[in-house]
Amino acid sequence: MTLLTLTATPVTKAAPLNLTALLTSLGANTGVLFTNTGRELLLVSVGATPTTPTSDIGLTIQGQTVPGVSGGALATTAISCLGPYPSQFNKTDGTYEVEIDFSSNTSVLVALIQMVGVS
Repeated sequence: MTLLTLTATPVTKAAPLNLTALLTSLGANTGVLFTNTGRELLLVSVGATPTTPTSDIGLTIQGQTVPGVSGGALATTAISCLGPYPSQFNKTDGTYEVEIDFSSNTSVLVALIQMVGVS
């Protein structure tokens, strides 16, 4: 499994943002990895081939791993917004990273934005 590491683009209420220009191909990657502060939103554009994202959960309960969470298949030919993610989704290695896996990487584009200074 290979993951595409994303860096968040800051979003403020004063600046317009071209979301389409931020989208990048998932390519051969099976998912994405990004640093999580709880203010990140993952944008996913899906072409004609459906895909289902699964959010890994980093915490354990009494030493047992918790299965990933899936909200079902994303709409095709649309852009979906996932997140924000609470800290329970962070990997347990101290990196504060979230991993999202996709059932198909065909025609999937992704972008990561971070809400800053917005209340």
